[in-house]
Amino acid sequence: MGLHAPSPSQVQFRRVNSYLTQTVGCIVMPLMAAEDVHYLVSMLQNCKYNRGECLAALKGQAVPDALGLKLAQLCAIRGIRYHPGFGHQLRGLLPEFTRALNARSIMSNMIPDMITVEEEPYCIWHPEVASESTCRDLALRYPSMAYQVGRACAVAGYTELYKELEILPEVHIAEEARDSGSQAIFQSIMAAPVKYKIMDDYGRTISLNGPVAVNVNGDTAVRWMLDMKQKFRNLPDEDDLDNWDVTDFVENGFDEQMFNITEDMNIDSVGTPPEDIEKLRPQSDLLALLVEPLPQDLPTADKDCLICAAAYYGNTDRYARLRRPKFVRKEIECLMRGVYHNTLFAVWWSKQKLPQEPKVRMAIEARFIMNNVLSRVNCDDFVPPYLIWFPTFAKPATYRALAQLRPDMLPQILRACIVAGPGLHAYKEVFDELVHLAIPDEALIREAERTGDAHYKQALLSRVAEVGLVKLPWPHDWKLYPQQCLQTSSDQMTKYNYQITPGGSFEMLYNGNQCDAGEMELMACLPEAWKIGDDDMSFWKELDYVTWPPSLTSVSTDHRVQK
Repeated sequence: MGLHAPSPSQVQFRRVNSYLTQTVGCIVMPLMAAEDVHYLVSMLQNCKYNRGECLAALKGQAVPDALGLKLAQLCAIRGIRYHPGFGHQLRGLLPEFTRALNARSIMSNMIPDMITVEEEPYCIWHPEVASESTCRDLALRYPSMAYQVGRACAVAGYTELYKELEILPEVHIAEEARDSGSQAIFQSIMAAPVKYKIMDDYGRTISLNGPVAVNVNGDTAVRWMLDMKQKFRNLPDEDDLDNWDVTDFVENGFDEQMFNITEDMNIDSVGTPPEDIEKLRPQSDLLALLVEPLPQDLPTADKDCLICAAAYYGNTDRYARLRRPKFVRKEIECLMRGVYHNTLFAVWWSKQKLPQEPKVRMAIEARFIMNNVLSRVNCDDFVPPYLIWFPTFAKPATYRALAQLRPDMLPQILRACIVAGPGLHAYKEVFDELVHLAIPDEALIREAERTGDAHYKQALLSRVAEVGLVKLPWPHDWKLYPQQCLQTSSDQMTKYNYQITPGGSFEMLYNGNQCDAGEMELMACLPEAWKIGDDDMSFWKELDYVTWPPSLTSVSTDHRVQK
């Protein structure tokens, strides 16, 4: 009789059962009945959302039944980390449950039995740190966790224990020590001739073999970041429709975070307000980092803002240094803008792995076209861009050749000729050659009206009389915007430099996207006397020269050249 592979549920049953007699701290878990184990395993197949269960898990009151739902798993892990004694029956059900339980035991000064590295938690310093003696015993019992212990020392200020560990000067521990106020540990690492990357907060890995020499680069999920909570969103549930809003996203009920070192995605029933986030964040001169060359070791800063600014201006050196493994919020829109305005950045990006969504790819294609290079337009992965006349025009011959190679791009080619046409007769000639081949749309008519040259509008209306007019309903109505919408500034000031990150949130002429850095550029230019003070109750102000600034004579001298 042949052997049959066990089913997934059988494998899970055996895994759970193998944990039931393990010693946790000094407590031996009682053997669980087989039907109870089967019930636990069946919970992983239950994906029925229940808001009450998620809230109960967050409070450490009850394990959710729907553990097949990622949101419920995160709530359970969060409950385990914050509430000693909660969720012990989940040990062995999933590796992340076991790691959370082990982290909670360590933080409660009980060292658990951990058979494999997979059971060792990455973060053992949030929401609490174990005593110094517990951390010392943990490092002795599990040498593979020496760097986690070192990081806990940085959070708690256990300087003597950190010295005893005799570990390499590690950049994540340095950043943690700096932001936690453990200056002795921070200074000892920064004084080392070489610093290393052993930990990886993006992937929650410890690489003890082959350490890499690096500088401090803001790649650490320092402890204050773990207190930045996201409110989970309701998922549709026929039994709980009163608590579901159509504006809730239904995919997961939470946002994927860049860092997830606690494995709970910082989930909570209440999100951290933006103003509280700024209070949590250690003070830094963000504007100086945006304006000045970057230091070798990056200080505490809003790194996402630095990434987006580098992308926005197409600064390849800064961007390549700062970028994270995954795109941050607004980064793709900033990349799109940077590619449009910096040919060298566009060429560099044309050789990189591109994001799945086409924004950056279309910007690259547009930049090459505006540089009169059509070598890419017939490639299989070519995505036709719409905006092919800003910030520069291609030559008339390029637009003529593009029309032959890509007849599907006639509307934007004609529009480029209209925008470039006044005073440049060659573009008008190309327009006249091609207009009889196109079916005009509303954007072309609108652009012709803006030029003040009746020739374009008359030619288009004659063609409309022959073949009709293409309407541009949503989601294509962004094509109606004029080019001038891409050349705006801002008069909106914010306190704490909040929301100065470049980016966009609505549709515009960049192929249906918008991106600007008006707020950031305003704040970079403002004299200190014009900025919103810490004691000012206002979070926003408008630089209207009526109510603000208080007096034009308050211009400070800090913009003068220092001699």
